[in-house]
Amino acid sequence: MLEKGMFDHPDSRDQRPPLPAEAAALLARLERPASPPPPPLCPAQPLAFARGRVHELTGTARRTLATILAGAAQAEGPVFWLRPAWRNDRLCPQGLIGLADPGALIMVDCPRAEDVLWCMEEALRAGCVALVIAEFAVPPDLRQVRRLHLAAAEGLARSTGGDHQNATLAPLGLLMADEAAEFRLAGVESRWALHPEVDSGDWRLARRHSRALPPAQWRLRLETGGVRIDAA
Repeated sequence: MLEKGMFDHPDSRDQRPPLPAEAAALLARLERPASPPPPPLCPAQPLAFARGRVHELTGTARRTLATILAGAAQAEGPVFWLRPAWRNDRLCPQGLIGLADPGALIMVDCPRAEDVLWCMEEALRAGCVALVIAEFAVPPDLRQVRRLHLAAAEGLARSTGGDHQNATLAPLGLLMADEAAEFRLAGVESRWALHPEVDSGDWRLARRHSRALPPAQWRLRLETGGVRIDAA
């Protein structure tokens, strides 16, 4: 037996009740042609991070790498740095000068381990933050990382309105362990490592994982007005 409505006239679709505002906006967004992704956050080539995604930083100098990226993102919008409140160590504002503006960096002390990921998810979803850095005490599992990706993608859609190429604000997230220098989170868009070179005073930069590019290593050096990256 044929179900009722199986062969309804196409014009009958126009008689359906109006959709709620949020559902109608989502439907319009899905029916709109896909926009090319926005340009990555890139302090210097090849140090590039896809927008609307979550990445991982590792290495003994991972906070230095996070600060470099924070400085690049501050030109676009607010930067949040989330960390466990019970940690006694603090970032030294004088040490950030030359890499980022310490006065414009929004530091958030989270009283519980789960608050770090919750705050990151909400900040990314809001679409009004350029970068969210999170130091986790308890590593997020694959499901939680996927939630962060979805929040970042939603924030990207809100901040750009679908016009990714002409957007002035396109959020992304950075995850790093608060204590362990080496970590491997599942599901991240990319994983980078930064270690100091004791003899030269430079840093050893490595792209350990990326969905789009192979692993590689470089030498990173701070210069007046920016960062220089050379072949290892």
